[in-house]
Amino acid sequence: MLKQHQRSCERASVVVSPMDDDGRMELRDVEADETYEVVDYIDDELAKKLRSLSAGEAVNLELMGGTDAADVFGAVRIKATGPAARFQ
Repeated sequence: MLKQHQRSCERASVVVSPMDDDGRMELRDVEADETYEVVDYIDDELAKKLRSLSAGEAVNLELMGGTDAADVFGAVRIKATGPAARFQ
């Protein structure tokens, strides 16, 4: 599980690969046009909400760096989902 005191960032993204059985999902940052993975979640409720997203859906997430890899994150909070999420 993530620790609350880590530095966080916010990203407007599109789901590239929905969450798999191991809890990993791939997203694309719409501003930077970079892909990254989410591999950890602040709690089970957030993981359940993100598991329901399909490829192509927009989501605006608050993220924390979860590992030493620059493109791997943990999700802290969903700010928005749906078409407007990529523009917030």
